[in-house]
Formats: sequence, structure tokens, C-alpha cells
Amino acid sequence: MAQLFSLIWLPAIVAISFHAELVDVSRKDWGWLIAWSVDEDLAAERYLVLQRADEPTEQDIRMGMEGVYIECCGQGWSWYGHIVSFELCRNRVLAQLDSEAAQRMRDDGRIEATFKLSDERFAELRSALNQVFHGYGYYK
Repeated sequence: MAQLFSLIWLPAIVAISFHAELVDVSRKDWGWLIAWSVDEDLAAERYLVLQRADEPTEQDIRMGMEGVYIECCGQGWSWYGHIVSFELCRNRVLAQLDSEAAQRMRDDGRIEATFKLSDERFAELRSALNQVFHGYGYYK
């Protein structure tokens, strides 16, 4: 008996996952910048960046550019907000973005960056993330 199969196109549902050779935690005069990247200069466009200004300007607030900024693999995938959860583990970070961001990324909205840091650098990263996500309940 012949079986009939139908082919159905489904969008890719694959998390973005990479190993970060670079983990940069920077305290700038305007706030925090944290980056995980496969390379030193983000040229490969396999990276995750978080930013948060200490004090958003009135213009930032009017334009919706306040709070935590997240960028992944290019400015085409960047938002203020849209973060559902952000988890720090000893050797990785995992971000879950909302459905609007996931739709734009054409995947499930998960971003994972693995890394290897000394205990001292990991403590620095954890402290900076506590500052970046201060006041947001989705950070663990």
C-alpha cells in the first residue's frame, strides 16, 4: 500500500547558540556594556550585547530607548525590552525573547552564549548583570 506524505514548510525553530571567546564587561561613563562574542571585534556577527544607561535622557524616554537594550548578531536584531527571561549560569547565559522578537529572528527567541571565565571574572560578570537588570524580575 502506498503512503502519501505531504510536505509542510515550517519556520526554523532553532536557538542561537555559540561559544564566546570574548566576554567583555565594561563600565562606561553613561552606564554598562556587556558583550559575549565569538571574536574580539564582533566582525563575525555571532554575539550578544547588553547595555543599560544609568540615567536615560528625556529624549531616550520619549523614544522608548530606556531600560535594558539587547542586541544579537547585528543591529537588525536589537531591542529595548522584549526580554522574557535572562539566566546566568557558571558557564553560559541564556536569554529568552518574546514572541515579537522571535518572529523577527525567525526562530524561538532563545539565545545562548557559553563561555569560560575565572572565578574572579565570573564574579565581575555577575555583579555587572545585577546592575544591568536591577528592577527587572526576569533575571536569575
